[in-house]
Amino acid sequence: MDYKGRSCPVCSEEFREEDDIVVCPKCGAPYHRECYKKNNKCIFAELHKSGKSWQEAEEEKKAKESGVKLIRCPHCNSVNPDGTIVCKICGGFISDSMEQNSDSDTDGSGDGKTESVSGTVRDGVPGSGTDDKKTEMPFPPGGVPLSVFLDPMGGVPKDEDFEGVTGAELSKYVKTNTSYYLPVFYRMKTQSKNKFSFCAFLFTGAWYLYRKMYVKGAIISLIYIIVEVASLVLSNTYSAPLIREANQYFGNSYYVNFFDYLSWAFNHKSFWEAAVMFAPYFLLALFFVVRVLCGFRANKSYYRHCVKKVKSIKAVPLNPGEENHQKALSEAGGVNTAIAWMCLVCYVILYFASVFIK
Repeated sequence: MDYKGRSCPVCSEEFREEDDIVVCPKCGAPYHRECYKKNNKCIFAELHKSGKSWQEAEEEKKAKESGVKLIRCPHCNSVNPDGTIVCKICGGFISDSMEQNSDSDTDGSGDGKTESVSGTVRDGVPGSGTDDKKTEMPFPPGGVPLSVFLDPMGGVPKDEDFEGVTGAELSKYVKTNTSYYLPVFYRMKTQSKNKFSFCAFLFTGAWYLYRKMYVKGAIISLIYIIVEVASLVLSNTYSAPLIREANQYFGNSYYVNFFDYLSWAFNHKSFWEAAVMFAPYFLLALFFVVRVLCGFRANKSYYRHCVKKVKSIKAVPLNPGEENHQKALSEAGGVNTAIAWMCLVCYVILYFASVFIK
C-alpha cells in the first residue's frame, strides 16, 4: 500500500518514499521503524479490541470532518464513498443493486434506503466491516447493472488516482473498451488482482500490437512465426515420413496411440530421429505455454504500459493554445486496427500453410 501523504501516528511526520515503514499486523497502522521501536507495540490498542483498522478509523475521522457520505456494499458489507458503483473490496456493483435488493439493507428495516455509515474501505486489511470474509460473488443477484455498460469508466471515478494518473486520463488513452479495462485496472490497484485475457490468449502478439505495445507484440509474433515455420519444415521433412513408416509397421491398425509411436521411435530409430519425429508437437506445446502466459500477463502489462505512456505525455510541455493533454492522449492511445488485421492474415496463412505445402 502507498502511504505517501499519510502521517506517522507517533512523530506526526508525513511518510516519504524512502522511509523505512513497518505496519501493525492487527490494525494496519503504519509507523517509522524507529518510532515503532520506541514503544515496541502498536498504540491503537482500542482498535484491536473493536476489530477496526487504523485506516478505517482515519477515514472515519476525515469523513466526519469533511461531511463525506459513505455507503455500505450489500455483498461484502464494506463501505465506499457515496456514488460508487464498483465496490473496492469485492468488486461487486453497489448503486443499482441497492435499488434492486431492498431486503439487503444493513439496518434490516427493509425500507429500500441505503444506510449511510461512517467508515471506509481498507484495501484488504483484515477486520473490515463486521466480517473478515470476502465475498466471491462478482455481481449482485439482479445481474450486471445497465448503468455500468453505459458508463465508459465502468463505474470507476474519473479522479481516481492510478500511480499519478487519473482515471479520466487512462480512459482517454485506452479509448476503446474502457468499460472493461478501467475496472480491471482498478482491481489491480486496490486488490492486486489480475484478470485472465482470453483475447491475448487467442491472438497473442497480434493483441499486443493491436493495443500499441509494439515491442512485446513484435517479439511474441516473431516467436510464433519461428515456431510455425520450424514446425512446418520439421513435419514435412522428417516427422511425417517417420510417422508413415510407423503406420506401415503397425499395419495401418485401427487405433495407434501416442505411446505406441513413442515406443516404436525409440526402439527402431536413433535418439535424434525420435526427437525430430516429435519436435513439431513439442514446439506447438511450447507456444501453447506462451499463449497461457500472454493470457495471464496481458492486462497487467497493458496497465503498466498505459500508466507509463500517460505520464510521458503529461511530462511534455503543452503547445500554445492547448489547455491540457487530452488531445495528445487521444492521438497516442487507442488501438491499431490495421496492424492487427495484417497480423491476423499472416497467422491464418501460417496456420494453414501445411495444407498447401506438400
